[in-house]
Amino acid sequence: MTTPTIAGVMAPPGNGSSPAINGDGKTEILALILARLERMEQRLDRYETLLQQGLPLAGVVADTIDGWMDRLRASGIDIDERTKATLHLLAELTAPHSIQALNTLLDTLPSLGALVRQAPGVLAMMVDTSDELVMRLREEGIDIEHLGRRSLKAAKALVDSNVLEDSAIAVISNAAQSLADSACASRPVSAFGLLRAMGDPDVQRALGFFLAFAKSFGSRCQTGA
Repeated sequence: MTTPTIAGVMAPPGNGSSPAINGDGKTEILALILARLERMEQRLDRYETLLQQGLPLAGVVADTIDGWMDRLRASGIDIDERTKATLHLLAELTAPHSIQALNTLLDTLPSLGALVRQAPGVLAMMVDTSDELVMRLREEGIDIEHLGRRSLKAAKALVDSNVLEDSAIAVISNAAQSLADSACASRPVSAFGLLRAMGDPDVQRALGFFLAFAKSFGSRCQTGA
C-alpha cells in the first residue's frame, strides 16, 4: 500500500512514530489519522482473509447439518414438530409452577436418599417378620399353601359372580340403606295391615323383586345340585 502524503510530508507507516511538526501542527494530526486508518485497513484485510477461509468451513458444516436433517426426515421424524415440542417442554419446565415443583423435589431428595439407603434393611426386616409369622401359623396347624389356594379360589369366584358389577353394588347399597331406615321404624303388622300394605306400590315392587330373586336362586340351586 502506498503511504499517502499531506503537504509534502510523508505519513508514518503505522509504527506509531511521531511525524515532524509543520506549521501550526495540523500536519502531525493528519499524519496520525492516516496512520490509524492504515492500521484499520490492515486489520480489515486480515478479517477479510479469515472470513474467506471460514466460508468453505461454514459450507461444510451446513451441508453436514442438511444431511442429518434429510436422514431424520427419511426415517419418519418430523423435525418441525420435534422442535415445537421441545420448545413447549422448555417453556413448561421454566414455568413458575414447574420451578416450584422442582425446588420442592430437590428439597426432598436428601430424605429420599436416606429412605433408599434404609430400604434394604427395612425389606430384610419385613421378610424376617413374614417368615416368623408363617412358622407360627404352621406350628398351630394352619396350612399356609392350602389357605392361599382357597383364598385365590374365593377371590376368583367373587369376581366371576358379578357381585362387583354396578347393578349388583346398587342393589346391595339400596338393601343396606333400607335396613338402616327400617331398624327403628318397624312395628308389628296384623293380617289386615298386611293386606292393606299389599296395595302400596313400593311394597309391590319389593315383593316382585323377592319373587324374581326366589325364582332365579331356586333355579341356580337346582343346577348346582
